[in-house]
Amino acid sequence: MDHRNTQFPIGLLLVLLLALPARADWRDDIGYTRLNQTFTTGVPTSVSGGVTQAEAGDANGNSYLPDATSFTGQTITNKSSGTGASGHATTVGSYFYGGGSLIPATSQVDAYNANSWLTDGYLRANSYNFPLSESRHIQNHSWISQSGNSATAISSVNLHLDFAINRDGFTSVVGVNNGASTTLPDLLCQSYHTVSVGLANGAHSAGLTTQDGAGRMKPDIVAFESLTSFSTPQVASAAGLLAEKLRNTPYSPALVTADYPRLTKALLLAGAAKEPLSSWSRASTANPYDAVYGAGALNILLSYRILSAGRQTASSSALAADTGWASASVRSSTTAASRTFFFDVSSATPVPFSAALTWHRNINTTGTQLSNPLGYTLANLNLTLYAVGAGTFTLGSVIDSSVSTVDNVEHIYRASLTPGRYALQVSSASSTTISYALAWRTSPAVTVAASIPTARELDGATGRFTVTRTGPNTSPLLVPLTWGGTAVADTHYTTPPATVLIPAGSNSATVTITPAADSLAQGDRTITLGVASDYSLTAGTASSATITLQDKPYDAWRFEHFTTEELADVTVSGLSADPDADGQPNLLEYALGADPRSPDASEHLPAVSIASDHLNLTYTRPTTLADITYTVEWSADLASWSTGNSVTETLGSTDNGDGTTTVIVRAVSTLADTPRQFLRLRATR
Repeated sequence: MDHRNTQFPIGLLLVLLLALPARADWRDDIGYTRLNQTFTTGVPTSVSGGVTQAEAGDANGNSYLPDATSFTGQTITNKSSGTGASGHATTVGSYFYGGGSLIPATSQVDAYNANSWLTDGYLRANSYNFPLSESRHIQNHSWISQSGNSATAISSVNLHLDFAINRDGFTSVVGVNNGASTTLPDLLCQSYHTVSVGLANGAHSAGLTTQDGAGRMKPDIVAFESLTSFSTPQVASAAGLLAEKLRNTPYSPALVTADYPRLTKALLLAGAAKEPLSSWSRASTANPYDAVYGAGALNILLSYRILSAGRQTASSSALAADTGWASASVRSSTTAASRTFFFDVSSATPVPFSAALTWHRNINTTGTQLSNPLGYTLANLNLTLYAVGAGTFTLGSVIDSSVSTVDNVEHIYRASLTPGRYALQVSSASSTTISYALAWRTSPAVTVAASIPTARELDGATGRFTVTRTGPNTSPLLVPLTWGGTAVADTHYTTPPATVLIPAGSNSATVTITPAADSLAQGDRTITLGVASDYSLTAGTASSATITLQDKPYDAWRFEHFTTEELADVTVSGLSADPDADGQPNLLEYALGADPRSPDASEHLPAVSIASDHLNLTYTRPTTLADITYTVEWSADLASWSTGNSVTETLGSTDNGDGTTTVIVRAVSTLADTPRQFLRLRATR
């Protein structure tokens, strides 16, 4: 067995793990890197209230502490009576609150021996007394008790822990066992209010609870490690980030104590991604989860996006956002028997949809103790997704529902929700008021267009892509990009970005394409930008667009008329070369629309004529050439040449309708005044 093990109520059998180094890339796996690229400010890096870490020690109650020398900025308080550092505890701490975590600035850590934590050190599960007060906001339990516990002991642990979570408002994250079995550990994953964690590779125990309410699905969520000892603090670290955000403006103080663990759990479950998993499905509407992967793989970006979308209010006549959360109550014997949230999917492209509902059971108490015998009541809440007629607030057909009668979570996931109006409804059969947390999300659909479809090497004119999203714009959106086409980045144009950020409050962002000028004849090239559809967004229509990178016109002309070998030979393709031997160099062939491979000079040379005692020069050029300057020069002796309005004037130009323009220029001086005069055409590039 790879997972640390302890007995309850007295720890006798311990199985230790060789500590593994923290993975450097797990934060990439869960969207944390993307989160910080998207939300550049405001993402918590600490849990101001501190955290708790419980670890299984040795047979003597020692060796359960994280090594304080491995952590910077943390005060680790030993809350049990034993001593001695543990490599396992140190590695868990590195994921949970250390430098490799999401909350490395957390300063206060309480450390417990698991047996002490279970009994008189905190939980007091060996009695009917209430647990001691927990001031920390997140607990992590990377240990299990596999067997040997009585049903009464298991129930006592679960009831004490669930009572404390509801009373003190902390989130408790616990691991299941390693190994792909259907037998769950006795402790702690069979509790109700905790967040139980498995592995994204599926190599963990997953099944139905057998203690303290049979038939509930575990685990709740999975994360990216090879051992649940270390996937568990990954989730605890993410829970700490979310819980800290909720405890700050604008969310607090509107929330009450028990809202924090309910809502943190709902955010984690609704944000869980299915895309990284080999498969994910619910067997029926009576099951909230996949039988192995729970709600899916931890994704802090998606959970944080739900949180930042803001608190939503149920209404029978107003829309909520298509991503958001609610913390409210429901009661069947009143008009609030259900709470309905109407929302629109505005994208023209179907998008994924995920929702999670959580609530707490009520632990029976007598005075300052849990009741004897132990007991509880659990409300039965249901979650239903309805189709709604466009522009109305009338419930239509049921699209999906989660109606477990034993779990205290419900979860709906649709891989493809088509555009339209929907309603998400929480309903209760309980006559008492039940507080709940609800979180839901869609994915924005992103399209791309070439808003300036050409970039020019000639004058450096830039092209532009516009990336546009659908849905609410209350949060920023980082869009991963893919690049293609015949142009080579950093050679033909400035290296483009791998992502583009659409800011909060905006529906679009632009990406500029800056060409790189050169003297190579390469012809026009293409640059294609695509949207990389992933867990965070859906590629809409069109999901890609193309900009044409125009070569310098003369280089494009050479590319069209000469082979690769000839382009490398200036005696064939150079400006002054005359490969067809018609007396007209390549530059003039280009300027006059001639063919450098055909001796056709006589068809394209300018013509001189006399009209009204003036010497005229007529030439025909391609209409669209932008890199050639045409100058008609005048001379009286063939030795000195002049240009400008004092010696020549343009009589007119005619668009021939075939891509050419004919221009007539005459000498200002009459032949009577200057009997000997000459005109010539100069083409320069």
